[in-house]
Amino acid sequence: MKIVPPGKAYPAFVLLWACLFLAVPLWLEFSEPHQPFWNGTLAMFLLAVVIGSFVGVRYLQKNRIEVGEARFVSIDSDGH
Repeated sequence: MKIVPPGKAYPAFVLLWACLFLAVPLWLEFSEPHQPFWNGTLAMFLLAVVIGSFVGVRYLQKNRIEVGEARFVSIDSDGH
């Protein structure tokens, strides 16, 4: 398991990546001309995803949380 890289450059990279490779293509694909309610909802959703990714990475950095594969403890077949 690894800790999210420290520093201000990593959250900025995540923010840039989320904008350029996630939000912009989704906006170009799903925005509809003459549909202000849909476009407003889509814009709020994409903005929330971008801001959420930035805030999430900052939270992981601040609290030094390890990110990696999940490990589960399983019960033996005899119940112990």
